[in-house]
Amino acid sequence: MKVILSGFNVDKERLFEYKGAALKLIGGDKEEIEGFLDRFGASEELTPETFSAAYARISRDPRPVNELRLNALDEVEKARRSNESIIFGMGHSSVAEHAVFNLDIIGISRLVTEELQRTRLASYTEKSQRYITLTDDHVIPKEIVDAGLETPFRDAVKSLNGTYHTLYEKLLPFIHKKHPDLAEDKRGKVTLDGWAKEDARYVVPLATLTQMGMTANARVLEMTLRRLSASGLNEAVELSKTIYDAVSPYAPSVIKYTKGTDYDTKTKDLIGESFTKHAQGSRGDKGKKDTSLKLVDYTRDGEFRLAAALVFPLTNLDHETLLNSIKGMEKDKVEEIVKSSFKYMESYDRAMREFETIGLTFEAIISSSCFAQLKRHRMATIIKQDYNPDLGVEVPETIVEAGLKDNFIRAVEGTRDVYEKIRALSPKAAPYILTNAHRLRLLISLNLRELYHIARIRMDKTAQWDIRRLSSEMVRQAGEVFPIGTVLACSKDTFEETKKRL
Repeated sequence: MKVILSGFNVDKERLFEYKGAALKLIGGDKEEIEGFLDRFGASEELTPETFSAAYARISRDPRPVNELRLNALDEVEKARRSNESIIFGMGHSSVAEHAVFNLDIIGISRLVTEELQRTRLASYTEKSQRYITLTDDHVIPKEIVDAGLETPFRDAVKSLNGTYHTLYEKLLPFIHKKHPDLAEDKRGKVTLDGWAKEDARYVVPLATLTQMGMTANARVLEMTLRRLSASGLNEAVELSKTIYDAVSPYAPSVIKYTKGTDYDTKTKDLIGESFTKHAQGSRGDKGKKDTSLKLVDYTRDGEFRLAAALVFPLTNLDHETLLNSIKGMEKDKVEEIVKSSFKYMESYDRAMREFETIGLTFEAIISSSCFAQLKRHRMATIIKQDYNPDLGVEVPETIVEAGLKDNFIRAVEGTRDVYEKIRALSPKAAPYILTNAHRLRLLISLNLRELYHIARIRMDKTAQWDIRRLSSEMVRQAGEVFPIGTVLACSKDTFEETKKRL
């Protein structure tokens, strides 16, 4: 595992100062230049903390903002003391958001990636298993070593990775034969190669290593480190510490509380114990295995409420009066109001903010591969259970068509014995040996605006088939309760055709 602080925001006045000094040093002696370079890299000189300190003073200091910035630049240590007092003493955490960091995160598992990327207000660009041929790199979790299960774990991972390469080698000619038109040119061959990789990867374990670039502000990063440290996985705890060690020398005053508290570590267990004590049945019951998506809740009178929200900023009426007025209209009149919001919409436009006023909650059982894409929609509320082998696995259609299903199932089911052994000794670490094909059950709560965003991207013909199937079914079921509000919830490639039918 490696974390590199690749960048952070620095006041341009400081950069201009250094540029001027560097120009003066051109032709200077070696000692002068080395001294300048040492100063240029000093953490007390280059830091994003001065933004937090300067902007924190805006509410009470009448001086222009640029003067406040210059003052913070001149007195970095004073700025740091000010940050600690304001952010942690007074609790004004929002000023920490002005310090932003770019991180190279290298060599963490797919399992811990899921925990890291739970953080909503951060940006991630991750290595794709769809486009890159995977090597056999994987993490050996400390929990598994301590349990004395390293050898069977390594053997199981080796078997899965071997199956991945076999599947890829056999899928590629099969897919070429199935799509001869695409196989004729270089670009088409790249597409076919990607299809073979994206289906072969379903057999790859969650212990597989990945890398990403991450951008987050100090407030968000501190919350992330705290959550990672409380996750119960040694790898996540190590990641929390490694990120902190990379960032703290340059911004000691804006990131401070990074350890999980009792609230972080004990609350869920207590909730579970309360349920077990009072409910019939146990938390360990397997429940239904239905893999179809199910709409379990939605805003009642949603389309009346959507129409009212669209009209609300254009009137002086209170919401109750306006909603009653909308409810008194004939259906086609309500439809006209809602469809008016689509008249000038293009495929790249987001649905209006008023669409956030109505919501939907789905329950789904999906593969790890599908979840890896769904979790990127962080504005949705996604509440997941643990991975559960009893829910079965997702077998890509091409693997079935190519006659490789038995190979696939044999490899995936071969992890079950190792999984159970790890689970008996270290339940949190057991999913490391599960694969991209294994399933989990989750709840997805989102508003209609977010559903439009998902539809545009994930229903598109270029989207991966697993997430495309899920998003298409989400839109279909949403359309049953919001037939007017979802009329343009479609993919980018079908937008023009769909809009013509309005």
